[in-house]
Amino acid sequence: MSSVVRFGIAGMDHWYAGFAALRGIASNDRAVVTAAAHRKTVYLEETAREFGIPYTTDDYHEITQRDDVDVVVAACTTAEAPALCQAAARNGKHIICVKPMALTLDAAAAVVAAVKDAGVGFYPLEAIQTGGSAAQRYGRWLAEGRIGRPISATVIRRGGLPTQEWPGVHVARTWWLDAAKAPGGGWLDHAIYDVHMLRKLLGAEVVRVTGATANLVHKDIPLEDFGVATLTFDNGFVATLEVTWSSGPESGMHAFQLVGTEGQIATDGISRKLAVRGNFAPWQGWVVSDPAGNGSGDVVAVMADHVQNGTPLPASVEDGQTNLAVCLAFYEAASQDRVVLLA
Repeated sequence: MSSVVRFGIAGMDHWYAGFAALRGIASNDRAVVTAAAHRKTVYLEETAREFGIPYTTDDYHEITQRDDVDVVVAACTTAEAPALCQAAARNGKHIICVKPMALTLDAAAAVVAAVKDAGVGFYPLEAIQTGGSAAQRYGRWLAEGRIGRPISATVIRRGGLPTQEWPGVHVARTWWLDAAKAPGGGWLDHAIYDVHMLRKLLGAEVVRVTGATANLVHKDIPLEDFGVATLTFDNGFVATLEVTWSSGPESGMHAFQLVGTEGQIATDGISRKLAVRGNFAPWQGWVVSDPAGNGSGDVVAVMADHVQNGTPLPASVEDGQTNLAVCLAFYEAASQDRVVLLA
């Protein structure tokens, strides 16, 4: 195996993910970007100059066919991801995939089959938060019994409408607001990170889902700007996830509270301070510290380790499928005002 892993970017529609990958590649001496595709070539040409991308195209599928690409970063729309991921797998490429990985469970199942048949690595991008230092710390504390047995969590993510189709370029309708290109709106957009993280922290699966969606502010868009879900896991743990696009300008926030039988872990969504209470001797009662740490992992380094050394990826194509199933169950529960059970 070459000392350098070659990455190709298949779409920059999810430009947050695309630029994160490019920055990760630029900072890693074991990685290089060899090609990139985006439908708006004027944007891509500027990015190619900034990051030294030697080849650009508007053909996303060309990236999956190139001999100089080992890893395909599918930072395209969710609707385009399944076909691109299947093509990449058939051509022996490892895959980093936009979240969620598909619009439907049938489309996700087709990706799972292609990835398993090809024996390639697949990293669903909703797993990045679990690789961050904060989530790693929470996992250690749970393993050490610092807060006893975890019993519940509350997660709040409030943000504004995604109106940027490119950094600094605002438009009336981005693809995130198109029901033909994304399976959900303000809730799924970020709740899928927490679905994955809680599954991994707890080593448990969601078995019961209920909740509600609404358009509290943006009543003219086809997808919700507000959602709140109650998820019950197979170990009895209960999580409440309120995730929105209905906050005003410059008022986004993220708060996380994890409750155990002997203590709690909480991050303040405004001050971003971390507070803990439990078995943290010699301290007693609530202890407040600096921010919890980095919120995401280094997906480029993780994938480079997998390609070069066979190091297992911390998340799989099956994880992407399961995370999507939980999110779609939430929308079914909300639309029908009922409880949805997952096997």
